[in-house]
Amino acid sequence: MNIIDTHTHLPGTLWAPSPRPIAEVRQELEAAGVCRAWICTTDGLVANPRGNNDVLADTIAEHRDFFVPFCTVGPYEGVDTALSELDRAKNELGMRGLKLHPWLQAFSMTDPAVVPILERSAALGLPVLFHDGTPPYCTPLQIAAAAEKVPQATVVLGHSGLDDLTEDAILACLRHPNIYLSLTSLSSGRMAQVIDRCPTDRLLYGSDGGVCPHLARAGIQKLTATGAADEVLQKIFFDNPSRLLPPT
Repeated sequence: MNIIDTHTHLPGTLWAPSPRPIAEVRQELEAAGVCRAWICTTDGLVANPRGNNDVLADTIAEHRDFFVPFCTVGPYEGVDTALSELDRAKNELGMRGLKLHPWLQAFSMTDPAVVPILERSAALGLPVLFHDGTPPYCTPLQIAAAAEKVPQATVVLGHSGLDDLTEDAILACLRHPNIYLSLTSLSSGRMAQVIDRCPTDRLLYGSDGGVCPHLARAGIQKLTATGAADEVLQKIFFDNPSRLLPPT
């Protein structure tokens, strides 16, 4: 079965003094069975979104057949700056999605830049992958409140609330047809609950891989251990992410 990983990170200096080579990351993901991976910056979630978007684009330049780059912008930099960088990232760097991390980037979902960023992302055809599951800024229902204001935007909860807030992520998905859930960093038990209660067409597989080894393989094993039918796994692993971001 082909597998698309919808939640990986470019190794940077945030988590380790020496970044892992991107070829090594690709080799590890492919060895786990992944045929394509959405990838976002890590360093850019802490500082200098523009510069780190450039780093991401340059680093994966020879691996565009495998990695699907997601830029980031800083709502804290103001609406005009964030939207300008979003346009540049899409039109000049070829970014295909947006990653926002309210916890690391220290912004509230009520920040006045959030809704315009979602609106521009929708206009550019970029899905928005959110870190979620860690209060105070990243609860699923906080993100859902913003997603409700921009129903044309594709919003992905990157961790399905984590184990603590899975119930909130399920409610968000059930209430809002533009919300997708990436089953990243959940236990098998929580994954099974999400699969049982949410529309299968809006579920995705993700590993949080790239920075640390072996996460992709572990995530695949946990998802398979839910006992979900093969046709359900086919949708989660491949069909749904292919529909959101078809190959160029």
